[in-house]
Amino acid sequence: MFGSGTDPHWEPSEGRLPAGRFEIGKDGAGLLVVGYDGSDPSRNALAYAAGLARRDDAALVVVFVESLYTPPLWFFAGSPVIPDAAADLTEDLRDELKGAGIRWRFVSVRGDAARELETLAGAYKADAIVVGRSRSSLGGSVAAKLAKRARRTVLVVP
Repeated sequence: MFGSGTDPHWEPSEGRLPAGRFEIGKDGAGLLVVGYDGSDPSRNALAYAAGLARRDDAALVVVFVESLYTPPLWFFAGSPVIPDAAADLTEDLRDELKGAGIRWRFVSVRGDAARELETLAGAYKADAIVVGRSRSSLGGSVAAKLAKRARRTVLVVP
C-alpha cells in the first residue's frame, strides 16, 4: 500500500516484490522507481522524482540498495553489531517527502544497485528509473550500468 498526501503511510519492505503494479489509486497513473541512499545526488534525484510524481499524479517507489560488499558485521566492545542502513534512512526520507502530497513506498534490498533497480522497476511495471549522478567512477556508475541494461527510461539527475 502506498502512503499519500501530507501524512504518508510508512511501510518499509525488504526483498523481492511480487510482479504487477501496486494499486495506486487512479487508472493510468504512473510510477517512478528512485534510487536513494541519503547522499546529496540521491536527494536531488528524489526531489526531481517527487516533482514529476506530483505533476503527473504518479507514485514513487523509493529504493535503498545495500551493496553486497558492505561489511555485514561491525564490532563494538567485542560484540557483533549488525548495521541497518535502511532503518537509518527512514527519518531522512520522511523529512524529504513530508508535505509532498504524493504516494510513495520505501523498499530495501541487497545486491548490485543497477540490477536491483531494474528488477524492481520491472516488478512494479514502472515508467522510469530516477537516479542521482555517481560520486565516483569506481566499478562504473549505477547510471551508466542502467543506461546499458534498463528496459525503460532512466533519468540521471545531477
